[in-house]
Amino acid sequence: MRSRSRPEWLGGDDLEAEVLPAVSTSSQAFAAILDDLVRAVDAPDLSGLRLGLDEPDPGADPVPAPSPSAAGPSEGASSALPEAAEGAHVPFDAAPGGEGAHATPPETARDGVLRRAAPARLRGKGDLTLVVGLGADAADAARVLAASVDAEVLPVGDRREALAARAEGVRQERPIVGVVELPRVDAVPALAAALASIAPDQVWAAVDASRKLDDTAVWVRAVDAVLAVDGLAARNGALTATPWAVGALGLPLLWLDTPPAG
Repeated sequence: MRSRSRPEWLGGDDLEAEVLPAVSTSSQAFAAILDDLVRAVDAPDLSGLRLGLDEPDPGADPVPAPSPSAAGPSEGASSALPEAAEGAHVPFDAAPGGEGAHATPPETARDGVLRRAAPARLRGKGDLTLVVGLGADAADAARVLAASVDAEVLPVGDRREALAARAEGVRQERPIVGVVELPRVDAVPALAAALASIAPDQVWAAVDASRKLDDTAVWVRAVDAVLAVDGLAARNGALTATPWAVGALGLPLLWLDTPPAG
């Protein structure tokens, strides 16, 4: 293999020969370079390194052995950082002045479903949060989420409307909450291309906890496959005996009305 330390323009028959460095550790040039390095980094402890590279210095003090506290980990001890606990809770960023939005407590429900706190809402000017839900559920959830961050609520159904919404947010110096109302539970596949073109910064699925979970799972999982849902914005937990069943969808949960007892 050709040595990377030898320029190709040198030519000659010995192109494959290795070119050794011109300065060795025993030369005066190397000592001068090291002295310059010591002065540059202001590290006087390195000054004894020059003599110790090739031969010991008879007049130098012996280097003390490191104390046990300064030594590295003992044999058999792991130096790896502890891994994050599986299912760690996402901290909830409570929006000042927000009304009607309640994060789920960071605990495990009695039915074994992990309750993960909802992500923080976006506050940057022009940030686009998309809320998808069945019928009026999407608009209702969007209004609550928008109120918590002083955002503008706009209908967003495709890329063109998304760009216009972002531009309006920048003009008003506010975030935008876009709304997509699904006409039925199986409507997502037909809208997949349009939804993907929106490219939102955050996605919420507006769910009614009193609806049949199987129906909710159909469209929520379809949206998640296209846009990656960040959280569930749930309501009407008081209208069902199993409000926490929506946790089986495996997404962070935010209650838009009074959270049900757990």
